[in-house]
Amino acid sequence: MTAGSRFRVAFFLAAEGDLDRLAALDPDRDTAELQRGERIWILQTFLRLHRAGFDCELVDRVPPDGLVVFHAKQERELRRRMPPGGAPVLVGVRADNRQPLAAEFEIVQNGRFADGRVRHLVPHWPQPGLVPRAADCATRVERVAYKGFAENLDPGFRSESWRRALAERGVEWELDERGFAGAGHDGTPLGWGDYSRIDVLLAVRPGARKTGFSKPASKLVNAWLAGTPAILGPEYAYRELRRSELDYFEAANPEQALAAIDRLRASPELYRAMVGNGRARARDYDARAVAARWIELLGDRLPRLAEDPGRTRRRRLPLTLRRAARLVARWASLRPPR
Repeated sequence: MTAGSRFRVAFFLAAEGDLDRLAALDPDRDTAELQRGERIWILQTFLRLHRAGFDCELVDRVPPDGLVVFHAKQERELRRRMPPGGAPVLVGVRADNRQPLAAEFEIVQNGRFADGRVRHLVPHWPQPGLVPRAADCATRVERVAYKGFAENLDPGFRSESWRRALAERGVEWELDERGFAGAGHDGTPLGWGDYSRIDVLLAVRPGARKTGFSKPASKLVNAWLAGTPAILGPEYAYRELRRSELDYFEAANPEQALAAIDRLRASPELYRAMVGNGRARARDYDARAVAARWIELLGDRLPRLAEDPGRTRRRRLPLTLRRAARLVARWASLRPPR
């Protein structure tokens, strides 16, 4: 049975060519098409909700009404393609960007700024096409890997002393990384979904990068799904999900990471416990669970909030005025108290 919303639901994707071709993609097969932020959040969400039976459409023009979900990076194009006199409910996906001022509601990827009224938490999709750790690896700790953008790894994990310390333990260090520039834009698969021979995932950002509140918990969820223990940096998104030490080890530097690796090498029981715990935790963050969160949000919660009479009146104001009011509110919230 097809599920739906009291409002028409459209996912806005600008300048993407043949929408019919994109709408026919399989998110678990065509993973090379789902590497950029706009496609991960907009195209993949449409594909998964549509496959789940939720009534929605993929558009490159803004409908005059209903819920319109867009990525913050495409806000300018969305405004350019707004229909004269239209009053859709604009739902902006913030991702790693600043607040999309055109949005009446926002989607945020961790709970730091979520309030359940304007800003709503929806977990990031797990890595599409993820290959879990092979069963024949047992509890061995022979390969530690980083998977991600080169700029997001603390320099301490590039040092010769780090490699030497791992080698002394009989552990290989694998850097599965790409630079930010152009990554994923040419359709070349990034290959970050293969955990088949990864015994421990490590991801610690540079301490100088001020991203601790903005990022999702994707690497933790991917490690849970893969059956691979994780060593992660001190970030809000990870701590938000943490219930016990079995969820992941926290490390801010190579010394703390080595201590965690030594514990796993010395205790097969601990390794097995972390894998089992991760598989149980992953059920709340796999693709099926994230789709359910989206469907509840777009099919029920946002329509109820959007029908508030005050919101309905404000929606009739020109978008430029609404954006200006949100900019003033954001500026006021950043001013130090007197």
